[in-house]
Amino acid sequence: MNIPPLLRSAIASPHSAVLTQTFGQLQPERGWAPPDVDVLFLCFTNRCGSNYLGYLLATTGAFNAAGEFFNAPTVLEHAVPRGLRSLPAYFSTLSSLVAQYGRIAAKASIDQLVMLADAGILDALRGRATYLLMERRDRLGQAISRVIAAQNLRWTTAQTSHVPDSALVFDRAWINREVAEIAVSNAAFSQFFSVNGIEPVRVTYEGLLADAKAALGPLAAKMGLPELSPQPEKVPINRQSNAVNAAWRRAYLENS
Repeated sequence: MNIPPLLRSAIASPHSAVLTQTFGQLQPERGWAPPDVDVLFLCFTNRCGSNYLGYLLATTGAFNAAGEFFNAPTVLEHAVPRGLRSLPAYFSTLSSLVAQYGRIAAKASIDQLVMLADAGILDALRGRATYLLMERRDRLGQAISRVIAAQNLRWTTAQTSHVPDSALVFDRAWINREVAEIAVSNAAFSQFFSVNGIEPVRVTYEGLLADAKAALGPLAAKMGLPELSPQPEKVPINRQSNAVNAAWRRAYLENS
């Protein structure tokens, strides 16, 4: 995999930094081969709707619920007790850690894709990996959602928060930083795919909400699956946007 220097310098990877301390320099492992499964990488930026998509894919009966399996704490939670000494060795255990159907779905941020590339995993998966890029057209709404979640620590409705809405603080500069970070991450995904000759399947949060079956049609075709039949009513999480999001949007736009 090609990782242009400008892409590497534009993103920071706390996960890679932590895993390097445990495993040493992330690099291909001689003689390693990936498990005999297809892999779907659900590529995301925070608050784009990726948790919803992960659960929605699971309702089709064709995928496990895509989790953030490459977060450093998750990797170490499973690798250390098993005596695993590399990221490829951990990757080999995924098929036994998650329910799978000849394929594994896993979430991956852009820095985690770079981390997997450094470890030789993505090259080893050529022909077996599909990249699904999840984006949100309403980037202002995404940025506002990120600022709210960073304050109340409620990233999905499955989590509880002890921070009331009345304690949330509107911060224009913070929202602006989040808008910029979203743009940088999405651009980094595009560059990564372009320089490596990868054509990702693209889906938007808004498209999923409008017609989930149609939105997932290209994914089914790409992976050679029968028609996927998502069941939104079975997704165990709900939309979090409320009056606070709407009020912050008005305040942001009124004074812009």
